[in-house]
Amino acid sequence: MKNLEGFLFMAILLFAFSCDKGKNNPRSCNGETTRRDVKICIDDLAAVIDTIPIQISVDSIGALNVPEISRDDPRQDVEKRVFTITAKVHKISKHRDGDWKVKLTDGNDKFINCESPNPGCEFIPTSRFLDKIILSRDWIEAHQDEIVGKVVTITGVGFIDIDHVYPRNAAENEMELHPILDIHY
Repeated sequence: MKNLEGFLFMAILLFAFSCDKGKNNPRSCNGETTRRDVKICIDDLAAVIDTIPIQISVDSIGALNVPEISRDDPRQDVEKRVFTITAKVHKISKHRDGDWKVKLTDGNDKFINCESPNPGCEFIPTSRFLDKIILSRDWIEAHQDEIVGKVVTITGVGFIDIDHVYPRNAAENEMELHPILDIHY
């Protein structure tokens, strides 16, 4: 009986702490150390983003010459551009920060991460792309169970992620599309 009580106590405790964390928390946000303001387009330079998309392939965006980034760096020139990529979805996952990650591949071991930020994050309402973030997020959530292996077209703002220093099937130059502004078959 004592073991059962201990087990129940631990189960309740784990449940209570897991309900309001990460991907289960509708208010989760990217952390400050992840260049959050640039990621969700609330930084001072977000207003100068050129929204005319550049058509590019997975391997080509990963081959762009981009600077190495640290957490305090402002928006770079390549991050003032919007890109459109048509490719196969390798994987989709929801992360602790509440973002949906759609990983695209060209089928030749080249990848790019495209992310849809959590619209419940307290900072998102000030993003100039709020409406597009919400529409893209709704599409991803409606298609999450059927999207892997299918070809999609994603349009998003260029973003240079901080080097994670471990292999993770990402663009070689750490480029991402973040936020996703449009996604469709």
